[in-house]
Amino acid sequence: CGLEKPPVFSPILGDFYAGMATSILLPGFDAKTVWECLSDHYAGERIVTVAPFGGDESLVYASTYAGKDTMRIQVSGHGEQAMVTTIFDNLGKGASGAAVECLNILLGTHPTANLVV
Repeated sequence: CGLEKPPVFSPILGDFYAGMATSILLPGFDAKTVWECLSDHYAGERIVTVAPFGGDESLVYASTYAGKDTMRIQVSGHGEQAMVTTIFDNLGKGASGAAVECLNILLGTHPTANLVV
């Protein structure tokens, strides 16, 4: 994607039926700038939301979005160190939720129709 430095993917697995938190470390990127870019990009979206920067949502629970077809992006870090974490249901926003969203778009209905948002 044109980055001068490759991101560091840090997979951490837990024994959850549904729910997932994945993180990517972005060395050399200002966390606040990353948050602003993502917040602007996803402003007004219902399926993907961005948590407030430095807010009370700093704890990550992988099961937070279990049973939902939505995803939250959380940015943390300081200075030239940023970490982007996504929290979603790997069974919902994953393959099945994405399939329903794509079908909705193909059928000309609202992308979130028939999804749990």
